[in-house]
Amino acid sequence: MVKPREKTVLERYMLESPSWTEGYREFTRFFGKPLGWLFVLQNGSHRLIRLNQKGHCSFFAKSKENQTSCGAFLEKYFEQLSERKEEIDQFPNFYHCGFGRSGAIFALKHLGELKGFLILCAVGKSEHEIKPYLGLFDHFLQSEVDLAYKSFELQNFYETVHPRALALSTIHSVHRVLSSTLGLDQLIPRIGRLCSQVLKAKSCEVLLLDQTKTYLIPKFTSGEKITRKRRLKVGHGLEGRVAETAEFYHSRNCIAVPFIEDDVVGVVVLRDKLGGTPFTKTDLEILKTLSEQAVIAIKNAQLFEETEQLTLGSIKTINELLELSFAGENIYLPLFGEIAYQMGIDLGLSGHELTNLHRATFLIDAGQLGTPESILHKKEKLTRQEFEEVKRHPSRGAAILQQISSLRPITPIILHHHERYDGTGYPSRLKGEEIPIGARIVSVVDSFTAMLSRRPYRSGRTIKEAIQEIKANSGTQFDPKVVESFFKVIQRPEIVAMMKRLPQGSRTARKAKSIR
Repeated sequence: MVKPREKTVLERYMLESPSWTEGYREFTRFFGKPLGWLFVLQNGSHRLIRLNQKGHCSFFAKSKENQTSCGAFLEKYFEQLSERKEEIDQFPNFYHCGFGRSGAIFALKHLGELKGFLILCAVGKSEHEIKPYLGLFDHFLQSEVDLAYKSFELQNFYETVHPRALALSTIHSVHRVLSSTLGLDQLIPRIGRLCSQVLKAKSCEVLLLDQTKTYLIPKFTSGEKITRKRRLKVGHGLEGRVAETAEFYHSRNCIAVPFIEDDVVGVVVLRDKLGGTPFTKTDLEILKTLSEQAVIAIKNAQLFEETEQLTLGSIKTINELLELSFAGENIYLPLFGEIAYQMGIDLGLSGHELTNLHRATFLIDAGQLGTPESILHKKEKLTRQEFEEVKRHPSRGAAILQQISSLRPITPIILHHHERYDGTGYPSRLKGEEIPIGARIVSVVDSFTAMLSRRPYRSGRTIKEAIQEIKANSGTQFDPKVVESFFKVIQRPEIVAMMKRLPQGSRTARKAKSIR
């Protein structure tokens, strides 16, 4: 199949212009409707283009052989003429063709550079009749040539500079959106949608390599033509070949780019541009730029998920150790965590702060792991020395968690949850707003659930009694603002329902039914 030749600037932007079509038709009417030719010079080559199909030259009406001969004559003539540039400044000018017919020649220039010639062959009127119009027609020609090249430059700007500027203007927004999303389940759809929006694609597919680097796993698809749900082996299909070779793919209706860090991480594929226009090389460059931003976010998200798994594993391990020492008391952890979490929302904590707060509720007693069991299970009143040992558990817990990098953000909560709002707490005797907000929240909820719990030296209090105790210590032990949030949260139906589900037969469970 022969690939169609690419049109020159004059063909595309001058001959297809409405102003040229109308102007050329009107001028040739004054010249007796001659046969028109455009001799285009481009990149060291030339092209002869017939402008209209009907003319007054009788030689064209006789045979195809004469048509060919006339075209050959013009090509030979202008090849010679283009080498004698001093003659070009004399145009427009008259000439006589090899068959004795007269015509007019015009040089087409842009910014002083010769772009071609326009020939009016077999003029239907005498030179005397058409001479007054030659200057006007020449001005018309030059304005059309200039307009064609300006249109070309504008289109070139739109197709190259404008998309790049658009891409650069969106990079900051893309980076902000991608960096604000940590989980892969949230991140990958955002990457797919951003790529589709920026490049105006009808469909998008994002696939990531599995841990074995053997299969591509579809993580996001959009568009009617993409229905893949199963994994794809590397090396198979378009996506598999891109993943295997780490090369880019570009066709009229599809572009595909690998996500590359040190190695291929995945592939993004866009298909079918809106409006039926083809994907350009600039589109490919933009997608490559977006993929460079995306792969950083993907690797961060993968690292974050791995860290999350390690973090949750550490929390689980510490909780199992605590369960060995405090068997049965973990029944209050879900209630503790939910009240603290909802108080955090009520008090305007950020997403990261809420996560740290919730995790702290499961690790609040981590420091008790170093406290002697004889003290933890003692039924009699603690001595001063024993109580000092108990008071070391916040510092001990913070020291333990400080060894786990992902749990370091919660150490201020663990360290300071026994501080008092009036400054008489421990270990640092912090006061008021000096105490981290997470520690102030935990202080209230920890005291509440501790009062509900049974101890070796006392039985658990009722919910009503615990609430009264919290209220009585507002402004001294507890932050009044935090206490106000606590009272608001424990009235919520889901919290009331959780308290009702406390173990039956205990004093706590029986009283929970009266709370509304």
